[in-house]
Amino acid sequence: MSTERNSSALVARPGHVPEELVVEFDMYNVPGGDKDAQGAFAAVQRTSPNIFWTPYNGGHWVATRAADVEAMLRDPEAFSSQRVFIPRDDSAPRTLPLESDPPVHTQMRRPLTLGLMSKAIDAMEHNVRDLAVELIESFLARGECDFMAEFANVLPMEIFLDLVNLPRAERTRLVPIVENFIKGGTVEARQQAQLEIMAYISGVVEERRSAPGEDLGSKVVNATVDGERISDDVALSYMTLLLFGGLDTIASMLGFITRFLAESPGHRKQLVDNLENRDFVRAAMEEMFRRFGIVNSGRVITRDCEFSGVQFRSNDTILPINLLAGLDEQKVSDPLAVDFTRGSPSNHLAFGTGPHSCPGATLARREIYIFLQEWLGRIPEFSVRKGAPPVAVTGVTCSLQSLRLEWPVD
Repeated sequence: MSTERNSSALVARPGHVPEELVVEFDMYNVPGGDKDAQGAFAAVQRTSPNIFWTPYNGGHWVATRAADVEAMLRDPEAFSSQRVFIPRDDSAPRTLPLESDPPVHTQMRRPLTLGLMSKAIDAMEHNVRDLAVELIESFLARGECDFMAEFANVLPMEIFLDLVNLPRAERTRLVPIVENFIKGGTVEARQQAQLEIMAYISGVVEERRSAPGEDLGSKVVNATVDGERISDDVALSYMTLLLFGGLDTIASMLGFITRFLAESPGHRKQLVDNLENRDFVRAAMEEMFRRFGIVNSGRVITRDCEFSGVQFRSNDTILPINLLAGLDEQKVSDPLAVDFTRGSPSNHLAFGTGPHSCPGATLARREIYIFLQEWLGRIPEFSVRKGAPPVAVTGVTCSLQSLRLEWPVD
């Protein structure tokens, strides 16, 4: 599942790629991405062809416009998920079920989809709320915290542990490993973290396959395809994906939303004044999901074809940038501005679309809704700590390295 890259090795332009469609774009080093990850991608969208080819990260196509991105995500026959990480490594084991297409993908993710339906999330809500309150209360009196380390990374990790019926205390062991994998500065650091995670998860997988329980982990590692239980290796991949997906994406969303509210007192006051207005809070969340999308995943083009006037070749790699669907001025007026009262559903693909739409979207929305209620109910005034500006990183998942916050204490 490693997403390590070698962007410095530029690839020669293939013969079917017109010179005018070449843009030197590195998804891991987008100019200005350390300050505003999504805004940096939007600048590329505004100044580049709608579809272009980059020599970075193994050489691949990039789609930036909402209509094209959505069409590609909805067409797995032409745009396959057999490889989603960039740079593409065909020698690495596929991360399943993420790197699969229907009908196999549909069958494999069925237990995950069923396990994360609204009814199941409703049953979890009390525990999620209690956990959010416990975490906030643990640092409230200090008047400051490292939000990513003390809240954003902890909440989804403990929820994951609850889902797979493991002790919450295990987070002290797992969070640092996952952090090293996601944000490790070297190939060696990430490889070591990956080995440690898989070594830990393998024991859980073995236990859940030999003596399944009612937890979500038991259900996913015993998934079936065409009536046959998935192999041990696939089960290990599935559980590892569940761990990273549940932690990385929600933690990143929490980070960007909280930084925005810390730096935007007007918007923060709007939310504080409307915390009991469920419709307003939900609309505000969707607007922030639109503005602060985080995920990028590649596709493999399965056949020679022409798309939007561009000629693709079979086995080309393309990156349809999900987060740019919500920042496309062809779909959204003044897309970089956050407006909680736009008056219509926000246009975004923060949770994907098509066969690979995020099965955890309902849980993510519920976690963030609860966070906003409980955090803003206790800390209505907060800001980024002086002298500690947050630094964003771009890539497969855009995220914040840290977020130091402070607030007045009576």
